Amino acid sequence: MNSFSVEPIYDSVVVASLVSLLALGVLVLVTPPTKNINHRRALIALRVIASGVLVLALFRPGWIHSDSRVAEATLVVAVDASRSMSLPDDEKVSRWTHQAEAWRKLADGLSSLDDSMSVQLLTYKETTTPVSSVTATALDAQSPDGEVTDLAGAVSSAIASAQGQPLAGVIVMGDGTQTAPIEGVDAQRSAQTLRAWGVPLWTVPIGPSGGSESNRDVGIDALPESFNLFSKNEFEVIFQVQLRGLVGTDIPIQLNWIDESGKSVVAAERRVVAQKASDLIGMSIPVIAPEAGVYRLNVTAEVQSGELVTTNNLQTAFVNVREGGGRILYLEGASRLEQTYLRRALRRFPDLDLTYQWIPSDTSSRWPIAMRDWFRKGRFDIYIIGDLDADAIGREQLQELAETISDGAGLVMLGGYHNFDAGGYATSPLADVLPIKMDPLRRMDIRSDTKSSDVKRQISGPITIKRTRDHPITDLGGADVAETWRSLPELLGANRFLGPRVAPGTQVLLETTTEEPLLVVGEYGRGRTAALAIDSTWQWWRSGENEVYRRFWRQLALWLLSREESPSERLTLELDSRRFAVQTSTKFRARLTLADPSNRPNLLAKIIDESGAETDVTETAMQTDARELLFSGNLPELTPGYYRLKVSPIDPSSKIESEMLAFQVTDASPEMAMPMADPAYLTQLAEITSEHGGGAFRYDQMGELLKRIAVRRHRSEAPVVEKTTLGDDPVSGWLLFVLFAGTLSVEWFLRRQWGL
Repeated sequence: MNSFSVEPIYDSVVVASLVSLLALGVLVLVTPPTKNINHRRALIALRVIASGVLVLALFRPGWIHSDSRVAEATLVVAVDASRSMSLPDDEKVSRWTHQAEAWRKLADGLSSLDDSMSVQLLTYKETTTPVSSVTATALDAQSPDGEVTDLAGAVSSAIASAQGQPLAGVIVMGDGTQTAPIEGVDAQRSAQTLRAWGVPLWTVPIGPSGGSESNRDVGIDALPESFNLFSKNEFEVIFQVQLRGLVGTDIPIQLNWIDESGKSVVAAERRVVAQKASDLIGMSIPVIAPEAGVYRLNVTAEVQSGELVTTNNLQTAFVNVREGGGRILYLEGASRLEQTYLRRALRRFPDLDLTYQWIPSDTSSRWPIAMRDWFRKGRFDIYIIGDLDADAIGREQLQELAETISDGAGLVMLGGYHNFDAGGYATSPLADVLPIKMDPLRRMDIRSDTKSSDVKRQISGPITIKRTRDHPITDLGGADVAETWRSLPELLGANRFLGPRVAPGTQVLLETTTEEPLLVVGEYGRGRTAALAIDSTWQWWRSGENEVYRRFWRQLALWLLSREESPSERLTLELDSRRFAVQTSTKFRARLTLADPSNRPNLLAKIIDESGAETDVTETAMQTDARELLFSGNLPELTPGYYRLKVSPIDPSSKIESEMLAFQVTDASPEMAMPMADPAYLTQLAEITSEHGGGAFRYDQMGELLKRIAVRRHRSEAPVVEKTTLGDDPVSGWLLFVLFAGTLSVEWFLRRQWGL
C-alpha cells in the first residue's frame, strides 16, 4: 500500500506555513528594479524556483510504502549419530536408515519453503558437531559410530548454534536415549527455555519403544573367564541365562570347544524356558575336559526373533587343558594364616588345580565326614592334610587314602596341634604311609584339648631353618641357595618328630639348628609322601619373600607329582583379566625365574590378532631382583575380538621358551547395552513447547512437519514500512541544496550583468 506524507520542520505545519508565506511575500513585494520586462520575468522565475525549493524543504513531502514480510530466522536440525542408531527399527531396517530418509524428505521440502529461513544441521553423539552441507544427501557421508548419546547437550547446542539470530524452531531426531552423563542443563530445561522464547521444539522419535514384542533379549552372563583343567576330567561349567520378553519360549543353549585351529566341537547342549517376563536362570553343566591343549569354551544361546542386540548371546571362557596330575585336595581343620597363603600360592599356578575343604572342630559330633569319592584312585593327585584330627576323616576313608597313595598319589601333612601322632594318625592307616615315626601316647583329645601323655610334642620358636642337602624341593634359586635359606625369617614353632622312618627313599631335607627334623620326605608304594613340621611359612610372604614362598610350595607339589621343576629358566604370564571391554586399561605381567641372576635377558611383548597380524606392546617396564625378572606393561587399545599376548626373549638364540595367553576384547558400549528407544521422552520434550506449535512426528510424517513449519513461518510475518522523505537521503538533500543555491546564484549573476 502506498501513501503521501508531509513532515514539516519542527513537526509544525504552522511554522512551515509562516515561513512559506514570508517567502511568497518577499517574492511579491520585492520586485526586480528594472523596466525591462524580459529581465523582470527571468528574475521573478528564478525567485519562484528558489521559493518553491524552500517550501519543499520546509514541508518535507514523502512517499510511504507498507507491506508484510516473514522475518529472517534459523531452523536447527539435530540428528542422532550414536551406535544405537545402527540397531534395527520395527521393520528390521536400521534406525539410521529411517533417520536419513526423514532428513532427505525434510531437506527437499525446506529448500522451497522459505528463502528468509536458514537451516543448520547438527549431528550429536558424545559431542554435537555442525555438518557443513545441508543438502538432502548430507547424511550419506555420515555413520552412527558414537559410543554414547548426549541428547541434553544436543538440545543445548541447537539453541546456541543460532548465534544470536532468531530461531524458527528446533528439530531433534533420534531414539531418545540419554547414555552420556549429563553435564550442565538437561534436555527438559532447554525445552522450557525454548517455550519461554516462544520457539517450537519438534521431535522425530525413531526406534522401538521397548514393548513386550520389541524388548526380547537372551544373554549369557557370569561365565568364569578361564579354567585350568586336566585332560578327561569332569568339571562344572556354571553361568547364568538372562531372559527378557520370552515367557514360555524354549531356548537352546550350546557349549562348544574351539581349539587353536578354530575347529569347533559340541561339549554339551541344554534348553531353558523363561517362566516370567524378566527371568534369570542359573545353570551348572558337567563337561568332560578334552585332550591337552589351549581352547576357548563358548556358551551360546540361540538368537530369538525380535532380539535387537545379539552380542550378549555368546560368552567365552579360556581353557588350558594339561596332561597328567596336578589335582590337589587340601583338608584343613583350623582357620589359620598358613592355609590362607598356601591356597593363594597354589591357585596361582595354572597347572595345579586346588580343591579346599575346611572341617572345623565344632563339627566333631558328626565325624567322620563323608568325603564323597575324593579318596578314590585317580580322583586327586596330591593330598594335603592340615591341622585336622584323624577322626574327622575316619579309618575307612584313611585306608582308602593309603591305598591311593600306594598307587601313585602324593601326600603331605602340615604342622599343627591336631595332626601326626597328636591327631591320632599313629594308630591310623597313614601310620605306615607318612615318612616319620609317631607315638600313640602323644594323642591329643580334640574334644577336651588335654594331653594324654606328658611327652613334649612341640618345638618352641623362634626356629631357624637349616637345609641339610641339595634337593629339588629346597632349591630356592639364587647364586647361593644356603644363604637364601639363612636369610628367611625365623618361624614361630613346629611339631617335634620322633625321627624319620627307616625306609628306602626317606630323607630329612630341613631341620633346626639343633638337628631336629622339620621336613622329611619318603616313598610309599608308587607314591611320594612328605611330613612338614612347621605351619608358619606364611611369615616368608609377610616379610616380602612371597616368591620364595611360592617357589617352595610349588616345588614340593611338583616333587609329590614326580614332576620336579626343571632348573632351566621358566616364564609365566598373567593378565589382569582375560575378558575385558574396549577402552579398558588392562595390564600384563610376565615373570621369569632366573637360573643365573647375572644373565638377565630382554623381553618383548606382542599382540596377535585372529588373522595372525602382530602388534608390539610399547608401554612396558622391567624390574629384576636376585631371583626373578618381572616384565609388565599396558595393553594397547584394541577393537572387539579374540587375541593372544605373546612374551618372548628379544634374542632369537635364547633357550627361554615364549609364553602366550589368549584373551578377548568385548564390546561393552552403553549404546548397545541399552537397545530400546525412548520415543515417549522425545514426545514429552516436544509437548513442552506445544503452545508455540511444538510436537512429535514419526519419520514418515515429514510432510506434516513441513506444513507445521510453514504455518509457524506464516504466523511470524510482520508489517514492513518503507518511507522515503524528501531531503532524508543524500541525493534529494543535495538536489534541494543545489537548486536553491543555484537559482539564487544565477539571479545574483544576472542582476550584476544587467547593472541592477
